[in-house]
Amino acid sequence: MSERAAAAAGLPAVTVLMATHDGARFLREQVASILAQRGVEVRIVVSDDGSTDGTRELLRSLAADEPRVVLLEPVELGSAHANFMRLIAEAPWDGASAVAFSDQDDVWHAERLAAQLEQLRDADAVSANVVADYGDRRTLIDKAQAQRSLDFVLESAGPGCTFVLAPRAFDLVRRTVLRDPEAADAPIHDWLVYAIVRAAGMRWHIDPAPVIDYRQHDANVAGANLGWRQAGRRLRRLRSGEFRRESAVVARIAARVADEPDRSQLSAIAALLERDDLRARLALLRGVGSLRRRGTDRAALAGILLLGLW
Repeated sequence: MSERAAAAAGLPAVTVLMATHDGARFLREQVASILAQRGVEVRIVVSDDGSTDGTRELLRSLAADEPRVVLLEPVELGSAHANFMRLIAEAPWDGASAVAFSDQDDVWHAERLAAQLEQLRDADAVSANVVADYGDRRTLIDKAQAQRSLDFVLESAGPGCTFVLAPRAFDLVRRTVLRDPEAADAPIHDWLVYAIVRAAGMRWHIDPAPVIDYRQHDANVAGANLGWRQAGRRLRRLRSGEFRRESAVVARIAARVADEPDRSQLSAIAALLERDDLRARLALLRGVGSLRRRGTDRAALAGILLLGLW
């Protein structure tokens, strides 16, 4: 449907930000599932980061046949986070009722955006559960536990490919990315976006109903984060201090977005995360209840703080 026909039909417009890198084997199916969304008019804005597998040629072919696919100039950035930061900062989105994020290798359920736009009536941003698709099996990834007051300091709202932001929330995220010198140093775009919106006091809804098939394969940047191998990787990040440093960056950015008294609280948490001593761990331990959504994650965090592993 053309933009003129969509406007005549009264359909809401959604700008979809897609970051690509060597995704040619999955990209056509992903784009098709976005363009097939029911009850909305979509425009896909794509930023490709250094693809060498035919992705750029495929994107040019798709854009030539489909005016709803808009390509930014290809770049060499080196990470999915940097690529999404570029999209947030540069993608045209004027007139959109919402802005959504997309990976390059998933399949969206046909009613995904229409359902999430309905949820935006009572929220500034929404995300959802996903079904991890391993080819030979499918597993629900549940991120819809009740939110805690400061969970955004240590975790995202789930996969960023399920995020949809209302204009007010996306405008804040864009301004923060453009103005905050640490935004480029944040660990990953979805965690940063969630932290900015929540720290500003905006409402974020996490829907328990899955909205995409979250394809799992050997080239995933993050993936479903399940299993013993991923647990071992998380433990190594904890022991190395990497996760602590990443959390401190997120907390500092969130503090600059927040109003008092949340600003002072987030600044204090950032200072604790920058230290690695018993007093800092005990101070963080007292706030464990507000830092993770899942009960088992809160218990695990308490344990590693008591053991001095983080």
